[in-house]
Amino acid sequence: MADDLGRSFVSFFAIIDPIGNVIVFYLLTQQLLPQRRLLVAAISVAMAAALLVVFALAGQQVLDLLSISEESFKVAAGLLLLFPAYRLVEHGQPMEAAGADEVDPIQIALVPLATPLMAGPGALATAISFSETLGRGTTLGGLGLVLAVSFAMFALAAQVLRWLGQSVMRLLARLVGIVLFAIAVNLILEGLNAYFD
Repeated sequence: MADDLGRSFVSFFAIIDPIGNVIVFYLLTQQLLPQRRLLVAAISVAMAAALLVVFALAGQQVLDLLSISEESFKVAAGLLLLFPAYRLVEHGQPMEAAGADEVDPIQIALVPLATPLMAGPGALATAISFSETLGRGTTLGGLGLVLAVSFAMFALAAQVLRWLGQSVMRLLARLVGIVLFAIAVNLILEGLNAYFD
């Protein structure tokens, strides 16, 4: 049980990537007042949690309703993960960041923070897969821990970046990007193997 929870936590940590996302969060919200920054953090984590819980509990039914096979979803999720993984390795962040004055704070919380950065296709596919292989409780436990870490890092983004420095954060983000590359390739191979078996 503890091993499964650890596997769930590590996998979701690599996919949701609190380390890489805190850089994007900081860049998008650095011009906001601290209270507004905390509101963005809370909304983004809550929305990501809602999406991931729905897919962990009823993801297969959602895919069935849309007539999408789990194999196709895994391949699509893997392919979509390749781009943010590449950006993490190449640039140290999963996407281009716009200026905070260009976008409404609530909009920032929903897109890109909640989705696709936290509740992206890879995380949704993993939530479905782990619910079936590790169990719903273990999946939700791993998710909850990673989302709690994400919220803490968002809430303390300015202090974290000041303490570690942007160069160290970008190095850590690149290491996470390598792990994310491996997860993306694994999702693609799992989907293709299941399809052709």
